[in-house]
Amino acid sequence: MPIGRTITSWTFSQMLWDAGDSPRQGFLGALWALRKLLVALAASIVLSWREWVEHHPPEIALIATMHFVFVFALIVLLVYCAQRIRKKAVKHS
Repeated sequence: MPIGRTITSWTFSQMLWDAGDSPRQGFLGALWALRKLLVALAASIVLSWREWVEHHPPEIALIATMHFVFVFALIVLLVYCAQRIRKKAVKHS
């Protein structure tokens, strides 16, 4: 499998729609599955809110997008590291 498909598959299954072991259904299940994406969105809104006074509307859209990308990348890195640490801990047990 090419690396691009592997990254895309992992991003979708682990970051964008991760229901985990949750038996939740319906709207609450969807919110739980999208929790990482929603956290990134909320964090980027908070970071952009502080910048709102200093920038004009076209600039704030670019800044909000940058905040979202960086926060989501940080969450991706944290999830990936946590999975690697958990996998190593299971191997050594």
